[in-house]
Amino acid sequence: MVDDDVIVDKLRYINQYTDDLKQMRGMSKEEYVKDVVMQRAVERTLMNLVQACIDLAQHIRSEEDLSPSGTAKQEMQALGNADILSPETQGRMEEAIGFRNILAHRYGDIDHDVVYDVLHNDLHWFEQFQQELAQWFQQLDS
Repeated sequence: MVDDDVIVDKLRYINQYTDDLKQMRGMSKEEYVKDVVMQRAVERTLMNLVQACIDLAQHIRSEEDLSPSGTAKQEMQALGNADILSPETQGRMEEAIGFRNILAHRYGDIDHDVVYDVLHNDLHWFEQFQQELAQWFQQLDS
């Protein structure tokens, strides 16, 4: 059975990181590309956000005995297979994991235009992930 405190804490982190990233919006793409400190802040916060999502997926997968432990993407697949995540949200989270790996391991040069676009156009997927997990969690308590 899932640990309520772990679920609540991870959902809180996801919410905080998403809010932090929203506050980092506001500069033009040109300004962002020139601001190394802002780039690092956005990249680190995005990595933390995705990792919190992975941690939450791992906890649920493990405690609900959904499937054997695997890669971070397999953790999301387990939640999708259990109908905890919608297929679209599962796919977007799998993409986010790949994006996080690029940021964390610096596979090639970071495309700051792409990071800027994620910051401005893709945060709603993390909110969707959070919402779907919160709905599932509330159903457990019912």
